[in-house]
Amino acid sequence: MPSALSEIQRLRSQIRHLEQQLQRQHLSLNNTETSLASPPVSFAPSPASPSADTRLDRRKEHGIPQRYWEGIYTSTAQSRQTQYYGPASSFYFIGRMSSYLATALQQPHSDHHMQPNSASRTFATPTSPKRGPLDVPVLTADGTIAADTLTATQEDYFLSLFWQSFHCILQILDEVDFKEHYKSLWVAPGKSRKPSALVDMVLALCMQYGVAFVPRSGATTQTQVVVDGDDATIAGRWLYRRSQTLLSAELESPSITTLQCHILAVYYLCNASFQNMAHSTLAVAVRTAEILGLHIEPPESMPRKTKELRKRLWWTLFTVESKTCMKLGRPLSAQISEATCSLPADDPELAFLSGSSLALSEDNVTWHTYNLQNTMLILAARTVYLAFHDKCAKVLATIGGTTLYSDAEALETCAHFLSTGMECLHSWRHSVPNGLKTRRKASGEPFSIDKSPLDLELYAPVWLQRQRLLLELLYHNLSMNLHRPFISFSTVPSSGSNSSLQHVHEHADACVDHANAITQIMYQMMTEGDTLRGWHEAFQWQWNATLSLIGYILAYPSAPSTPSARQAIDSAIDVFETLGKNFAMAASAVNVTRDLTAKADFLIYSASGNDSTTPATPSSAGLGVLQANGSGDFAAHGSNPLFGPDMEPSGMFQNTLSGMDLAFTVDSFNCFEPLPPGSDMSNLWNFSEG
Repeated sequence: MPSALSEIQRLRSQIRHLEQQLQRQHLSLNNTETSLASPPVSFAPSPASPSADTRLDRRKEHGIPQRYWEGIYTSTAQSRQTQYYGPASSFYFIGRMSSYLATALQQPHSDHHMQPNSASRTFATPTSPKRGPLDVPVLTADGTIAADTLTATQEDYFLSLFWQSFHCILQILDEVDFKEHYKSLWVAPGKSRKPSALVDMVLALCMQYGVAFVPRSGATTQTQVVVDGDDATIAGRWLYRRSQTLLSAELESPSITTLQCHILAVYYLCNASFQNMAHSTLAVAVRTAEILGLHIEPPESMPRKTKELRKRLWWTLFTVESKTCMKLGRPLSAQISEATCSLPADDPELAFLSGSSLALSEDNVTWHTYNLQNTMLILAARTVYLAFHDKCAKVLATIGGTTLYSDAEALETCAHFLSTGMECLHSWRHSVPNGLKTRRKASGEPFSIDKSPLDLELYAPVWLQRQRLLLELLYHNLSMNLHRPFISFSTVPSSGSNSSLQHVHEHADACVDHANAITQIMYQMMTEGDTLRGWHEAFQWQWNATLSLIGYILAYPSAPSTPSARQAIDSAIDVFETLGKNFAMAASAVNVTRDLTAKADFLIYSASGNDSTTPATPSSAGLGVLQANGSGDFAAHGSNPLFGPDMEPSGMFQNTLSGMDLAFTVDSFNCFEPLPPGSDMSNLWNFSEG
């Protein structure tokens, strides 16, 4: 192996040397041609000669696009300060839906009110004890922050949750080493343990997970959507704060433990809805990993157990960073071109060496196989993501635009490109071992969109069931996000009506199919078990899928896939209601979903009730009970208020936006897909069944 690495380095050095020689020859040739074509003496710049800025701009030389697909600046936190989210993000999609609804309903529509309440919209940080400014932390004699303490029994309970939950997903700790470290912290009976950033971070994450199983007591319809200091998403926040304080002393000399804490903190922050803090923490984690040399192949002198742990740390960080950046639509930090670390192993011998209490599975699948397959899935999705957005940038540079939605031909070109690239994900799906697949009833296929119900294995260990479910949910979520840009709200011809936009419509349909798959899995797991209870990322995937479902029926209200998408929204509401008993963000998602669905139902009804010569855009006088009780809650009328069996349409449209919040931000008027003034919006809702 060392000889092979040396040979690789030698070849890389030789390639760089040859490239430098070619570049020098190219510059020399350009200088010669310039001197021959220029006057002997001239201090005035020629109109045809490049400016200094152009000569110094090396982006084109390195193949970097001159133009990118612009994202959105919007406020997603407690502050009114805006943050940037790229076209791949759910916030960009929310902005597009908000802009469309503002036009369709002829009323200002705030994208801020299309997001459920969360801790990040209530508190400045996860450690803020109340709304408003932070309290001044109290320091102890050793310089750490004073915090509430758990008893040894309570800590033991929460740590026991870790080994059956996060440990099988985040395989970055050695169970034996951690338990020995934890035991060493208890120096005397009856005394509190010594501080440990790693133990505090593990406990914080487990409290966040464990408290999500506990129903909130005394919550009413009004208070259950309020995120307070006792919310499950920020449980254990004092342990998170103390861990961060302890880590501040390790910035100059970080260790493996430092990196483990950063990765755990990223998960804690994402679960708590602090996406920007998580993104910033990831940047620190990537630099810490590079400082520790984890991006290169471990030395041969290391024991295999240690080498494989280092590999899992690097690739876990790589996958988390890639997944987060793709989710937010922001640039990736961890560069695979500069990493020589090989993928982690998953053989039975390594599983035995790890000392974990998790048993082996059948089909030669170990508990490490999930980590390997998860990494390969992210690598496949990342490859498609980067190639697709690079293609979009080149197309935008060609047409001189900042968005694809104003040019149907450009949109179809990018859609066709993505169709080819998705084969990378499909190949991964077919390579997943059977032991990591959840079987289906009625001869259905795992990782498919055939809507077949799960056939849950009765005696499979919980950790294995969770690995199977999370891997499949992640696959559907990544696929859905890649397809979603082609749900178009513009005047581009509708689904099935124009063969020239075949690939655009295929991607829109594929997006809603994957959203349906996520919803079906989540709904079945909420009604038949608790394997995904307390798993905040699964809730976030369901919310992301719900946005796709709503966006699809808004854009294509008469498409063949719309009825199943509408039914899936009802199932999503049931999922949110189940989870809403335990944390407020899910309860708030119920109200937001019902409100948006009511507006979509109204637009569908308006379109179906008008002929082709009458604009389907509703007038301000005809907007009935969009929010009949002032909050968008149609619980009294059922989940589909506009088509209830006991309600006449004419009786439903009596109030004129009485409950519609007309507060709006500048983002509400970002016209992502501009509609020409006086355009007949009913044309957007005409569909061919062919």
